[in-house]
Amino acid sequence: MRNGRLVLVIRGVYAFGRDIETRESAWRAALLAAGPGSALTGRSACELWGIVQTRRKLPGWIVVAVTRGERRSLRGRSPALRQTTISVVRRQLEPGDLRTKDGLPLVRPGFALIDLAAFGTEREVLFAFLEACRLKLFDERELGYCYRRLLGRRGAEKLRPLLALWTPELKRIKSVFEGRVLLDLKRRNLPIPLVNVKIHGKEVDEYWPGSRLVVELDGGAFHSDPVQKAVDRAKQRHLEAQGLTVLRVSYKTYDADPDAFLDWVASHLEQQSEPREPMRRG
Repeated sequence: MRNGRLVLVIRGVYAFGRDIETRESAWRAALLAAGPGSALTGRSACELWGIVQTRRKLPGWIVVAVTRGERRSLRGRSPALRQTTISVVRRQLEPGDLRTKDGLPLVRPGFALIDLAAFGTEREVLFAFLEACRLKLFDERELGYCYRRLLGRRGAEKLRPLLALWTPELKRIKSVFEGRVLLDLKRRNLPIPLVNVKIHGKEVDEYWPGSRLVVELDGGAFHSDPVQKAVDRAKQRHLEAQGLTVLRVSYKTYDADPDAFLDWVASHLEQQSEPREPMRRG
């Protein structure tokens, strides 16, 4: 330590040669400080699973679960972790609660979402839930698991409504935007469309076969690209030539007034009712 070859990272944990430089190293140091049998949970586990994104190179808050001992708070000691707080929380972890990712122990996605819900905003929990669905980390098994483990937990009022709206088509979404629309459709008791299926040789985001309705959801910068815009227009003309109604909506427009879009869908579905169009899943 006098020669600078050992860097005190957290009390009792040292880095050799240089300070912490990555989130993974910070998580590993926090797990060492918490002791044997510890696992990342809450926001930290959600970040490692990839269902919560952050722009910070190093975490400002790390949450570690242990099965014994008292809950406590630790502070980073090195220059890199001086602004980092490690929360060691006690949890009743069952054998099926634990996973390993990139060599780091963490709780399963459902448990991570439950702990995130205790402190995250409703919007953050919504996006994390939908991202878990997109990454195929959340399915019927995680749904049942969450219902069983959520009883009496802090933050249940944020996560339980999302569980109630879960539909199997969420396993097919390719974006959080698609998932959000599905949840809103179910909240309004509107028919759930097929998601990311091919119709007349083109893959579409959402499709109601009985009403011959296609909805294309344009989210992010991808659909702002001039080349992609031309591709989108060509696909829309092709589908409309087959007698389909195609509606495009951007995330910005939808986010500003979701009910306006849902009202349009409801009106169209009420007016149209025809035999199913032949299609196949992508």
